[in-house]
Amino acid sequence: MLNFCVAAQDRLIITEIMANPNNGQLPNTEFIELYNSGEKPVDLSNYKLQVNKQSIELLPRYLASKQFILLVYAPSSSTFERFGNVMPLPRWQALNNSGAEISLIKPDGQLADQVTYSDRWYASSTKRNGGWSLERINPNISCDESLNWSASESLSGGTPGQRNSIWDEYYKPAIQPSIADIQDHSIRLRFPPALTNLPAITTEQIQLHPVGAKPTAIEIDREHLTLIFSTAIPMDTPLELNMVDISWCQLTYQFSIPLLHASPSEYNDIIINEVLFNPKAGGVDFVELYNRSGKIINLQGWLLGNREIIREPHLFYPSAYRVLTTSPETVEKHYPNAQLENFITMSALPPYANERGQVVLSHASVLVDSLAYVSAMHQPFLSDVKGISLERQSLERDTNEPGNFTSASTLVGGATPGYKNSVGVEKNMHNNTITLASRTFSPNGDGFEDQLHFIYAFSEENPMFTLQIFDDRGRSVNRLIRNKSVGQQGEISWDGKDENGHDCTGGIYIFQAEMYTAKGYFQSFKGSFVLVRDSSKY
Repeated sequence: MLNFCVAAQDRLIITEIMANPNNGQLPNTEFIELYNSGEKPVDLSNYKLQVNKQSIELLPRYLASKQFILLVYAPSSSTFERFGNVMPLPRWQALNNSGAEISLIKPDGQLADQVTYSDRWYASSTKRNGGWSLERINPNISCDESLNWSASESLSGGTPGQRNSIWDEYYKPAIQPSIADIQDHSIRLRFPPALTNLPAITTEQIQLHPVGAKPTAIEIDREHLTLIFSTAIPMDTPLELNMVDISWCQLTYQFSIPLLHASPSEYNDIIINEVLFNPKAGGVDFVELYNRSGKIINLQGWLLGNREIIREPHLFYPSAYRVLTTSPETVEKHYPNAQLENFITMSALPPYANERGQVVLSHASVLVDSLAYVSAMHQPFLSDVKGISLERQSLERDTNEPGNFTSASTLVGGATPGYKNSVGVEKNMHNNTITLASRTFSPNGDGFEDQLHFIYAFSEENPMFTLQIFDDRGRSVNRLIRNKSVGQQGEISWDGKDENGHDCTGGIYIFQAEMYTAKGYFQSFKGSFVLVRDSSKY
């Protein structure tokens, strides 16, 4: 049986702690603020303040309902009189800046309140360095939990003698258990708060959906709750663990936790598909993964180099993409077609040098894929590769087979984060062709054939491409594509405007295209089409 929290009503509680007043705007003295959360006055006689087991007796004083009082060291008490009720204590136990246990003991020896604070509770390196107090958020949550404390948001660094700057009697901390481990007949859960603040949980409150299984036993330690099932948990099937009416610190929660009992990962179940290691100015690196296994894989606990990809369950479906980066928004800024729904944000990626490096993907000490890259893998025709990724050409060929990674097409912006690569090698490609979707087009905005579409298909790998438009007198109208790296298949559109953005007149036009590769292959293409304007007569 787990312990219940003591109810917050009709009791004295600790609401604010100034452990490190240095360099702040408030008096340069430690203080502890108490609050009477009950409906009646509280006689503080024979109450004891205990700091790391060192006890200090409080002075005789009545604290009215819903009022605050500041506990301070007597020689400095005069500097706090302007804040209201002050109790000058003749003895004081210094508060450790990094953390301490503060207890308030009733006259009968029972615990009234306890806070084991830590400098991590500030959640700010600036405020951690001094001048800011720690404040309780919801006075009705009595459990000693970091989730109910944070650094003061007051401009002065604290709110001694008054309601805290972050005071919220309706605040309900977001608590979400996560899957720590799954075995054939058990699921181990990790809870963010201490499990000692949970009451007893019964097997009837838990169900595995959609199979409908309930645990037959529950095992509990301080950080984990383990559910034991009599029937085996299905493999490679997305499931949901539903937990209802779970109480924590007098609050009630419902949890729905996705999980997957995955079969062991094998080499190349997931492959490295794209890498940006030399981003644009102000950009960030990214690594794209592709699931070629044919099964759902949970990326929880997987490693990119020595960095954990994600701590929570994350289902990666077959034939899907995942982009690992520190800033999806920055990637989208540089590559507007990025598919953000396929991104995972990591706090840090391994360092990837611009000239050469290695990308390693592993799980449970098993190497799943690795790529040794060098800058020379980029297209030799590119004068500047900053902001251009290396893309995998073939999903079947070995990752490190020479030529399997090359520059992403500059025609699509130099990268394809979160979707199909621009330079993927298509099977059964035998010819190099450029065709027109229609030999006429009329850019009049009526929604029908407003653009001319060039459809290309090349059998050569890593092609470079040039496409130019001429009028019927042989004069250049628009150098539409100039020495761009492209994939083996794609489409290019023309809106009927010249290079200065002016509408071209109706008439017969000619396109001339050239495709070439670093291996010396060259092929030219030529054809004609008609641009129709409303005033044109043919």
